[in-house]
Amino acid sequence: MNVREIQQALRTIGWPVSVDGQAGPQTKSAVWDFQSGFAFRPLAIDGQAGPQTQEALRECLDKGGKCSAYFAFREFKSKGNGWIKIARLHAFRLDRYREQVGPVSVISGHRDEAHNRKVGGAKDSRHLHGDGTDIPGARSLDQVRNMRLFTGIGVVRATGRVVHVDSRPGDPANPTTWRYG
Repeated sequence: MNVREIQQALRTIGWPVSVDGQAGPQTKSAVWDFQSGFAFRPLAIDGQAGPQTQEALRECLDKGGKCSAYFAFREFKSKGNGWIKIARLHAFRLDRYREQVGPVSVISGHRDEAHNRKVGGAKDSRHLHGDGTDIPGARSLDQVRNMRLFTGIGVVRATGRVVHVDSRPGDPANPTTWRYG
């Protein structure tokens, strides 16, 4: 694939990149984030679209833009600047969660810094890192904690339902938990 084809593939998958044939910082960042989030197999994360990354881009396109078995890259797009960031481990954990509970939608995935500030997100929100996701409140804290998938779990106080999961550094057997409201 030449640079223009790589850019077009990234744009089709969901990244707001220019298709100009120039391998500039925007393209390198998109390749880096694609490599970081492609959960079908590990890729070197270097921002260079070498043969393995190009093969993964083609595979992703063939699978309708999926980053994992159940989720597409564009589901994690920031509602601010439209950038996509999802950590491979987090995508893997979300797949395991979905296998246990059924269909799960992404209410909020990645947040760029400006959008995170706008919505009142934590200064170092896991959404900024691509490993935090807001989901519909379908399960209780105990149900999600017992799955031993996530290292951060946010619960709505009034309902006891989990509405945020993340993969911050830590142990899924002993996740950080907090309550909203």
